[in-house]
Amino acid sequence: MDSFLKKTEILLDEEIAEKGFIDKVSFFLNRECYIYAIIPEYEEDLLKKISTDFIAVKSISISHISPWNVGQLGYIKDEKKQYIYEFYLRSTTMDYVVFSEVDVSEHLQTINKKNIDIYKIFEMSRIPHITIGADGQWINIIEYN
Repeated sequence: MDSFLKKTEILLDEEIAEKGFIDKVSFFLNRECYIYAIIPEYEEDLLKKISTDFIAVKSISISHISPWNVGQLGYIKDEKKQYIYEFYLRSTTMDYVVFSEVDVSEHLQTINKKNIDIYKIFEMSRIPHITIGADGQWINIIEYN
């Protein structure tokens, strides 16, 4: 039997506080959370802040126009959900952020300049995950039944 995609959009308050955001995500991700992202190098302060927990898999060009725009592809195993709000706040400057309970770190090697879409890892394997909508106005809950 095939799994059916279920996508739910949860609108967020314009000035949602950290606890409110964590509570919304925790409703769907009960256990530990993996955060997968491509963090642009201009987000130096974020990279420093998470440096002890962020596992960088590789550097990757994040621009189709200029090879000089580079990002760090990697993940955090965020057991206490201490970083998810920080990634939410930066989602307007980062194109790829995914929250999931599933460890897909071994699949990150498949990401390259021609195939930069990390969402496909979750879609192809039908792995439940959460993404952040445009301008951080909502979260997308992707589930498979």
